[in-house]
Amino acid sequence: MTTPMPRRRLRRTLLTAAAAATALAALTGCSAPQDSPDAAPAATTPTETPEQAEARRQADAAATRARQEAAAAEAARRQAEEAAKKDPASYEQLTDRDFALIAKDPAAAVGRKVVVYGRVTQFDSATGTTQFLARTAPSVPDRVYDYEQNTFVVGDTAALIRDVVEDDLVTMHAEVLGSFTYDTQAGGSTTVPKLQVNLIEVTGSAQ
Repeated sequence: MTTPMPRRRLRRTLLTAAAAATALAALTGCSAPQDSPDAAPAATTPTETPEQAEARRQADAAATRARQEAAAAEAARRQAEEAAKKDPASYEQLTDRDFALIAKDPAAAVGRKVVVYGRVTQFDSATGTTQFLARTAPSVPDRVYDYEQNTFVVGDTAALIRDVVEDDLVTMHAEVLGSFTYDTQAGGSTTVPKLQVNLIEVTGSAQ
């Protein structure tokens, strides 16, 4: 027959066990047992299932494809724009009225691709190698000094206008960029239409 443990000794044993559990919890980082049987268990960090990992991989792959397709579309758009710059058929022939409206409000015509005829009036060390001043018109006038509209012209590239010189008569396929203000030799300033020439042909000389 088993002899019952004395109550005082039993209480001391239980206290010792509780202290040991508390010390173990401190060492391991686990929570000490709760006295209440209804206490909620500690939350655990969920792990990614194989199905979730595959879904994430497919989403990442789809996002990568979308970025690549967007980049390819942008590259194709830029390539088409560059090709259109070199296509004379993509430029509009202007009437006298159209040309007058552009000269009056160049900002309203930004982006228009037009054919303009002109006489180069200044292309020297003051203008630099990538831009020049010209007198322009929507058609070739009867006399070389009848080009009336003062115009600031920039080359799509320096190489494009490298062989152009002052007094050249030119046919230009150009894009309207807006207006340009510059200082005059008389000490004032003037504002003129600004064109970017993408194709240019020297057709003669005013000399």
